[in-house]
Amino acid sequence: MKISYDKKVDALNLSLRSGIVSKTLEVAPEIMIDVDKSGRTLNIEILGASEKIGKKNLGTITVGEKSLMLPALG
Repeated sequence: MKISYDKKVDALNLSLRSGIVSKTLEVAPEIMIDVDKSGRTLNIEILGASEKIGKKNLGTITVGEKSLMLPALG
């Protein structure tokens, strides 16, 4: 899994697996999910992430008991 945040467009992207995108579904306003032809989720993109998640929460991610810094692009 790869997680990145692009400050220029305020988008959080979670790449879950590689594959060819067959369809992009908007599951909520400004929240997109890319799926392959079998319906498996490949990517999740959240536009306007600082508003939806909160600016203070965009700098790190916690996995289990470990906190990691998110890479900021641009």
